[in-house]
Amino acid sequence: MKDENMSNDNTYYNGIYTIQYPSNWLVPKLISDVEGPYSVLFSQNDGQLQLSVKVSRYYENYLEEAMNKNKDEFNIEEYTVGGNKGCKFRINKNENIISTFYYGEKKDLLIEFKFECSADDYNIYQSSMEKIVDSLEFNDFGSANELSGDNQYTYSPKVSGNREDKWLADIDFITKELPKNHINLFYELGEEDFYNNIERIKEKIPILTDDEIIVEVSKLIASVSDEHTQFILKDQLRYPFRFYYFEDGIYLLSSIPEYSEYIGYKLKSINGKGVEEIISLFRPIFSYDNEARFKEMIVKQIVISQFLKGLKIINSETAEFAFIDKNGDEKTIQVVATGFKNSAIKNLNTEASQTMLYLKNTDKNYWYEFMEDKKILYFNYNSCFNMEEKSFQDFNKELFDFIDSHDINKLVVDLRNNGGGKSPILDPFFAELKKRENLDQSNKLFVIVGRETFSSAVINALTFKNKTNATILGEPTGGKPNHFGDILFLNLSNSNIMISYSTKYITTSKEDMDSFTPDIVVPPSADDYFNDIDSVMERILEINK
Repeated sequence: MKDENMSNDNTYYNGIYTIQYPSNWLVPKLISDVEGPYSVLFSQNDGQLQLSVKVSRYYENYLEEAMNKNKDEFNIEEYTVGGNKGCKFRINKNENIISTFYYGEKKDLLIEFKFECSADDYNIYQSSMEKIVDSLEFNDFGSANELSGDNQYTYSPKVSGNREDKWLADIDFITKELPKNHINLFYELGEEDFYNNIERIKEKIPILTDDEIIVEVSKLIASVSDEHTQFILKDQLRYPFRFYYFEDGIYLLSSIPEYSEYIGYKLKSINGKGVEEIISLFRPIFSYDNEARFKEMIVKQIVISQFLKGLKIINSETAEFAFIDKNGDEKTIQVVATGFKNSAIKNLNTEASQTMLYLKNTDKNYWYEFMEDKKILYFNYNSCFNMEEKSFQDFNKELFDFIDSHDINKLVVDLRNNGGGKSPILDPFFAELKKRENLDQSNKLFVIVGRETFSSAVINALTFKNKTNATILGEPTGGKPNHFGDILFLNLSNSNIMISYSTKYITTSKEDMDSFTPDIVVPPSADDYFNDIDSVMERILEINK
C-alpha cells in the first residue's frame, strides 16, 4: 500500500485497489450502478473526475493490435501505466465532457481506466489522471477479476513447452475443475468412465493431430449429457454457409455473395461423404437433450473446419460441397475455410424478411410490428436480456400503450429464435396481460416456439402454457423444460477453448419431458421457406378465418 502520509496526496482505498489523489480535492465518493460497482467520483470546486476501473484477460500483443486497428479513429499514444506497457487516448464527447482511457498490461490482465472529466481547466485534471493511474496498486491482485465480471471464468495456467505439454495442461485442468464445479457432473455419466476417457485421450495426444484432439475433448464434454455443458472452440475456421435442417434434409439458407446461386439447394455431401454419414459422425461430439436441439446444432457444426478435419471428413481447409439443385441436378463447388465471423453472412433475401417477420431485426432483443390490414400485432422476443437503448420495462409500456389504443384481433408472441437469458425479463408482459382478459383468449393470443427456443425462453413458453390461455404453435423446443443451467466457464488458456458448465438444476415442469411441444405442431417446410412463406403465421391466419 502507498504511504498515506505523503504531503501532496491522499489515499483512496477500497476492497480491491488503492490509489492516490491530490490532497486539496474533496473526499472521493463511491458511485454504484453507473459504470460498475467501483466507480469513484473525485472533485474539487472547478470540476470533477469520474473514474471506472475494469479488468479483462488479454493475449500477447493485444495492445499493439488494438492501437494499430484504431489509430485512424482515435489519437492513441503509447503510455507507461504504473511502470507497465500501456497506451492512452481521449474522446471529446461534447465541449464539456472529455473521456480519457488508459490501458495497461499487468500480469495476465488488461486494466482499463476510464475517466470522465468535466472541468474548467482540463490540463490540470489530465496531470491528476496520470498521477492516479500511475499510483494504482491492487490490494490482492487475485481479486482484480471482480472488476470485470470475469469471475464467471476460471482460467487454466499458461505453460511453456511443446503442443503436447499444452494439451496435457489443459486436459488436466478439465480433470480437476469440471467435476469440482459442475452441479452434478456424474448424474448420468459414470465417474470411472469419465476419468478413463481422459486417460485415453492423454495417451493418444502424441499421435493425434490438434483437430483430432479437439474432437476427442468435445466428445468427452458431450458425454456429460448436459446441453448447457458445452465445448466451445474460440478460433474457428469456417465455411461461409448457413444451413437449415428441414424435414427432408439440410438446405443452404444463406452465404456470402460469391456462393449465393446455391441458396435453396439441398446439401448432398462434403468431400464425397453423404449427409447421413456426416450426421452420424457428428452426433457424439456435442450435447443435446432432443432431436430439435440436434437439428439446430448440427448445421452450425458442419461448417467448422476443425471438426470436419478431426472427424476425417476433409483433410485440408479446402472442401468440396455437393448440392442438389431445384431440378434434381448435382452442383459441386470447392470452398476454402477462413476465420470469418458467422455474422458476416447476411440474409440476402430481403423480400423474405418483409413477409417472414421473424427474419427481421435479428439484432434486436425485442420489437413489434402492426399488420394493419389483418389487425395482428406481432411481438418478436429474440432474447431474454434488456437492450441498452431501451429496457424491457420501457418497451413493455410502449407495447401495451399501443395495444390499448388500437383495434387488435390477434397478438402473436414469437419466441422461436430466443436462445434464453433471464426469464424474469418477460414478467412485466405477463403482469400487463393479466389485466386484459379480452386479449388473453385462445383465439386472440398466439405464441410461436421452435428448435432455437432454449433455456429461459422455454421457461417463458411454459408460463404462457400454464398461466395464460394462449394457443402455442411451431416446433418442439430445443430446450428441455427441466434442465441444468446458470452456466460458468472454464477457459483453456493453452488451446484457446472454453468449456461451459452448469451450476444449477432448474425444475419448471412436474413432467420431465425432453422438449416442450406446442399445441399445434407446424414443421418447417423448405418449399414454404424458399417461397417466402412463414408456415406458422399462415396457420395462425387460418384460425377463426
